[in-house]
Amino acid sequence: MVSLILLDIWDSLKHANIWIRIALAFVLLIVLIGLSFWQKTKLESKLIWSFLRGTIQIVLFGSILGLIFGIRKLWMLYLILFLMCLFAAYTNARSYPYPRMFLIGFFAITSSSIVIMTLVMFSYIIPGFEGIIPLDPVTLELTGEYVIPIGSMVIAFAMRVSGIAVERVRSDIIKSKGSIEAALALGDSPYRAIQHILRESYRAGLIPTINRVASLGIVTIPGLMAGMIIGGVHPVEAAIYQVVIFLMLLSSSFITSIITNVLFTRQFFTNKQQFDIDFINKMIKSENQKTGAFLKEKWKNWREKRKRKKNDEETTK
Repeated sequence: MVSLILLDIWDSLKHANIWIRIALAFVLLIVLIGLSFWQKTKLESKLIWSFLRGTIQIVLFGSILGLIFGIRKLWMLYLILFLMCLFAAYTNARSYPYPRMFLIGFFAITSSSIVIMTLVMFSYIIPGFEGIIPLDPVTLELTGEYVIPIGSMVIAFAMRVSGIAVERVRSDIIKSKGSIEAALALGDSPYRAIQHILRESYRAGLIPTINRVASLGIVTIPGLMAGMIIGGVHPVEAAIYQVVIFLMLLSSSFITSIITNVLFTRQFFTNKQQFDIDFINKMIKSENQKTGAFLKEKWKNWREKRKRKKNDEETTK
């Protein structure tokens, strides 16, 4: 696989247009370095290193992506989607370090995303319909060229909404602890006692995407639609395709937020329908650890800034 990637990069670098583009980019880099010298930002070496490093990374990533897009084996496509869900859950668990957050996020993101993608991937079985995701015209098989980019969008939206749902419902339950306990004392079930909180959590996660759909064609032209039009697809067909994609994103997001909230909020209550003090203490402890790490990072940045300022003053003298 490594040899194929290197061979692909070598073949691409043989084209003169590639080097012309690099040269034009290098001209802009020189301009940036000149501006940095002029304003004495001392970012010249960082600019050069970032440019070189970023170029190498994006070239390698593009070559790997080319190989992934060429995958035609169904089990490999599902495996890649599964790994993406795994990483999405890990990312959420790091951002929201609450008890069992990784398992909850992984189950919610995977179940919603895989269900939506399976329906979309096999929509071609409808008689007379080529499918939402086009098949390879020669082999009539699904390819990574369409499955992976669309799957990444679905998983990314599910990950974002899962995090929003957890953070919103956590803060609202803690704020409304007294009223929830009163409702439980009057005989309400935990679900009924927090139903209004769940409703607001769903709204918080879905309204931004709904607003994006409402602004299509007037405020925003999504990148997918623009790319399809540039690629030669009729604007009407590209527009309808974009609407379908947004409906997929909304569906996966809503399913993810429901599963996440149900599994996460169950931990707040015991079998006797009372607040689980142990869970709340664990959650507070994890929050304190996260806050401590944040403050430590802020302290480190402040010290480095103060050190740079001192060095600048000594240089001026």
